[in-house]
Amino acid sequence: MERVAARVSARSPLRIPRRAGRGQLQVVAVKKATKKVEVVLSKNVPELGSTGSIKKVSNGYFKNFLQPQGLAEPVTDQVMEKLKAQQDRDNAALEAKKADAQKIATALSIAKNFTIKKEANEENTYGSVTLTELKDAIKKQTTLDLADDVIDLPAIKELGVFTVTANLHPEVKQDFTVTVEKA
Repeated sequence: MERVAARVSARSPLRIPRRAGRGQLQVVAVKKATKKVEVVLSKNVPELGSTGSIKKVSNGYFKNFLQPQGLAEPVTDQVMEKLKAQQDRDNAALEAKKADAQKIATALSIAKNFTIKKEANEENTYGSVTLTELKDAIKKQTTLDLADDVIDLPAIKELGVFTVTANLHPEVKQDFTVTVEKA
């Protein structure tokens, strides 16, 4: 009998219950892990951002498009220091432009009234006041040579006093008067 018991145990080993399929795996998240990298844009990129901005983009977009064309660099301490220095230089340049605009605005406010003489009948001029005529009058009185896009000149076709605006800087505007007289 002992032999029989030994044969049975040799033929049928101790059975461990099997788990069906992959029942032991538990799904925690269905979506893929995002593989994004932070980059600093070194040039303006349409639909992405402007120079100096920090963006998160996919790794492939950065390695295959942005980096080979020199449009972006990965964010590192060295790049951030370079970016900060560039921003400081840009801010100083903007402040200098604003200060220059303030000086021009002060000169215009001191002169305040510019006179232009036009051929005219009783109340209307023969032709409108041009930007060149206004710039010449300003240059005569203040020695300032303003750009064409700075002066916001309305259509002036009659004699009288008119207000003109000089947009010297996004934060600096100066109003002055233009008197149109009969020549």
